Amino acid sequence: MNLGDLIDFVGNLLDYDPTNTTYREQLVSLLNDAQTHILTDRPWPFAMKDRELVTFTDIQVTLNFTANSAQVTGVGFEVNPSTVTPGSRWTGGEVTGYTTAGVEFSRKIAWVKSSTELYLTRPWAGATQTVVCTLKRRKIHLPSDCMTIQNVSDPSVGIPAKALFLSQWEQEDTNLDPDLLGTIEAYLPSEAVRVPAPRNPVGNGFSVSTVTVPAGQGVRTINVYMVNVFGPNATNFKVYPSNVSDGFESALSKVETFSLSDTQTLYFKPEPLDPSTGLYRRFYFTCPEAGILAPVRIRHIESEQVPGYATGADTAPPDNPAFGGLEMRPNLALSHLSSQAFGASSIRYRWNNSAAYRSIELYPHPSEDQEVLVRMLLNPHRLQEDQDSPLVPHAYAQLIAFAALENLTLKVDNPALSQVYLRKKETLFKAMEQAYLKATPRRIIKGNPTAGYKFVRNPFGKLTFS
Repeated sequence: MNLGDLIDFVGNLLDYDPTNTTYREQLVSLLNDAQTHILTDRPWPFAMKDRELVTFTDIQVTLNFTANSAQVTGVGFEVNPSTVTPGSRWTGGEVTGYTTAGVEFSRKIAWVKSSTELYLTRPWAGATQTVVCTLKRRKIHLPSDCMTIQNVSDPSVGIPAKALFLSQWEQEDTNLDPDLLGTIEAYLPSEAVRVPAPRNPVGNGFSVSTVTVPAGQGVRTINVYMVNVFGPNATNFKVYPSNVSDGFESALSKVETFSLSDTQTLYFKPEPLDPSTGLYRRFYFTCPEAGILAPVRIRHIESEQVPGYATGADTAPPDNPAFGGLEMRPNLALSHLSSQAFGASSIRYRWNNSAAYRSIELYPHPSEDQEVLVRMLLNPHRLQEDQDSPLVPHAYAQLIAFAALENLTLKVDNPALSQVYLRKKETLFKAMEQAYLKATPRRIIKGNPTAGYKFVRNPFGKLTFS
C-alpha cells in the first residue's frame, strides 16, 4: 500500500473522503505520526540499516589569528572548490592549542572560505599571533533519520570488532583520557548539533524575485521554502546523493507562495550573512499543478548572466555577495516540472525531526581516518505524495491506517469507534510482532549434533554442551 491507498482506505471506512486540501494535509499528518510511533516503538529488523560513517583523526595545522577578528588565515586549508558540492570537512571541527603566552584555548570552525581563509564561530580574543594547533573532529554525527543505535563495529581490524557501549559517567568515573588515540574499544553518546531555521525565504532586496520571461511557462503556483545548511561537506554520512550538496540542514522556513503567470518565473539569491555563522542557504519548493507536494530543491541552470556557477549549484555561501554571488535561475516551466525527467532527477527534502543531529564519540579515537560500521534503527521518511510507500511491510500496512483512524475518530468525538480501531490496531500489531520479533539466536544446543561438524569445532556454528 502507498499513501494514496492508505488515504482511500481511511475514506472508505469512514465513508468520508472530501477533496479538500486542509483535510488531506491533516490526514497525511496523522498517517505519518502513526507510522513513526509504530516503527520506533520496537527494534524492527526491516527498519534497521548498516551504514559506514567516516571518522577523522586529529591533525596539526598552523593558523594566523587576528586580534578581535573571527577571520583566520593560513595555507593548505581543506576545502572543495566546486560550486555544486562546496564546503570543507574541517567545518565544525575544534582547534585547540596554546597561545604564545602559554594560555590554553579552544575554538570552533564555522566556515572554511578558501584554502587560505577560514572563520571561527566567535572572534579571537587574544593578540595577533601564529599558532600551531590541533584540529579535532571527535564527534561522529549520525544521519538525520537515525532513531537509535543498535551496534557500532570497527572494520579496520579484519572481521569487524564490536565496540562496547560506554556512558559518559563511566568515562569520567574511570578517568579515561578523552584525547587518547588508538584502536576503537567503545563508543559513547555525545552532544547534538541543531541548525536554526530561517524565518522566511524572502530577504531584504535579495532571496526570491519574480521576473518576466518569454511566454510558455504555464500558469502555476510555486510554494517556496528556505533552509540553513551548516557544513555542506562535513557530514560523517552523506544523506543526499554524492553528486549534490549535503550538510546539516535546518527545518523548513515558513512558506512563501507565488502565483505565476505564463510569462513569469522566479530567481533565487540569498542575502549575505555574517561569515562566523557558517550558514549556507538553499531553497525548496512545491507546485500543486505539477503534482509536486513534497518540497524539492531549487537548482541552478547554467546561465551567462551568472558566470562561475555550474549547472546544479544550489547552496549559497554565507557571504553571498550582491554582485558575483550565486543567483539560482532554475527551470520552473510547468511542462518541465511535470516531466518524468524532472521527477527522476529532483532532490527531495529529507525531513530530519527538528534539525537536531545526534552524535557519538569513540574511545580511543582512531589514530587515522577510517570508517566505522553503525547499525541503526531508522526513523521512516515522511509520506507526502500519493506514490510514497511506508516502511511497514505491505501485509501490515493497514496498521498505519487503523492507528490514524483511532485518533481521527476521537477528533470527531466518536470514542466508541476509536476503541474499535484501537483493538484492530493492537491485533494487527501483535501479529507483526510475532512475524518479525520472534526470531531468537539458536547457537547453543544440548547433546551432540546429528549431522555436520560432529567431531570438529565450528567457530561460526552452534555451541555444543557435551
